[in-house]
Amino acid sequence: MSDHRTAPPSDWPGLETAGMTKLNDDIYYGWLPHETNPMFWHWCKALEDVPADRKVLKGCWVAAGTGVHTLVSREPLHLEPSLLWNCCGLHGFVRDGEWVSV
Repeated sequence: MSDHRTAPPSDWPGLETAGMTKLNDDIYYGWLPHETNPMFWHWCKALEDVPADRKVLKGCWVAAGTGVHTLVSREPLHLEPSLLWNCCGLHGFVRDGEWVSV
């Protein structure tokens, strides 16, 4: 398993202008051009045992848009309803710029 902290989305080329923000070691978000809501990246534990040659990207980062969510506040970030990644079951809210696990 590669160490996901060595290459988080905030360090990826092309995302310099997205205003990447770390919610915790496993969740980042940023603002892509022409999008009202943020894009999220999470470290998917379900992919940890998948061989590297079977993954699209290096590591286990998975992106997800939030276009169907309500942006309550941009600063500090507050989205409703909760975010749920079916791939690994990661589930929680973003309120007051903090990740709150469910």
